[in-house]
Amino acid sequence: MNIEQLMYIVEVAKVKSLAKASKTLNISQSAISQAITKLESELNIKIFDRTKTGAVTTKEGDKIIEKAQNALCAVYQVKEEAHNQIKLNDFLSISTIPGLTSPILNTYLSFKNKHSNLRIEVNEKGSIEIIEDVKNDLIDIGFIALNKANIDLVNGLDFSPIIEGELKLYSLKHSEPISIDLLKDQIFVLYKDEYVEEYISNFQKVYGPIDVFLKTSNMEVIIRAVAELGAVTIGHDVSSFFDPSFPSKKMKSIQTPDFMDTTFRFGWIKKNDLKLSSEANKYIAEVNKILLAHEK
Repeated sequence: MNIEQLMYIVEVAKVKSLAKASKTLNISQSAISQAITKLESELNIKIFDRTKTGAVTTKEGDKIIEKAQNALCAVYQVKEEAHNQIKLNDFLSISTIPGLTSPILNTYLSFKNKHSNLRIEVNEKGSIEIIEDVKNDLIDIGFIALNKANIDLVNGLDFSPIIEGELKLYSLKHSEPISIDLLKDQIFVLYKDEYVEEYISNFQKVYGPIDVFLKTSNMEVIIRAVAELGAVTIGHDVSSFFDPSFPSKKMKSIQTPDFMDTTFRFGWIKKNDLKLSSEANKYIAEVNKILLAHEK
């Protein structure tokens, strides 16, 4: 007995014809007939009554067909699980907030040097968008910033905080302290991020309008605007630690005015039922070591 024989008898029972089954299975009618005859001989049971008009299952054959269907279903489930495990062990789609791409990719390169089978895809997005992508199964995991006001957004998800940080103003021209009036005279270039948008909106409600001349999701453009035009930008201090394009030795952080909570927890977000491979978990643990080392 083999899987092909089970497939043949299930299909013949379904269409009640060897001729029709041969077309569906793309195999000759004689080959199906011989396979069924061999199976009936092996089981010592007549599965079909064959007539000029087709093939009808016998009483004993009905029970055999039912068992064959269950067996084939189990085989398909085994194949699907094996496929899922290969995918699980092989590939990890990640989205991260700006500035964290470097430790994620550098750790991956180190893994590949050790002949790891893990493959990853990394995208850079805002935290709220990453959360939505996780909910909609567009990515496996994400690295996000989360403040107290938005804690409800991760209800029903697995959020594992790793480090803490805050939003800060960055400038090449100014350092602490800086007055609100002087700050309002600056031009701002902003990363297109929900938290940055919220900060600017609240700032303008409290202190009045500011000159936002550019919003972009391109960090290189932001760094150039700060360096060449003397613009002020806003970002997570955690991102400034790891972004290789961020001139942290020259660019000074300015403590944000105390008009809203700017503290955040940074960590991984995924669905509760998502099981990562051991290789993926080792990889994430290595990324976490890098992040924790900088926090200390």
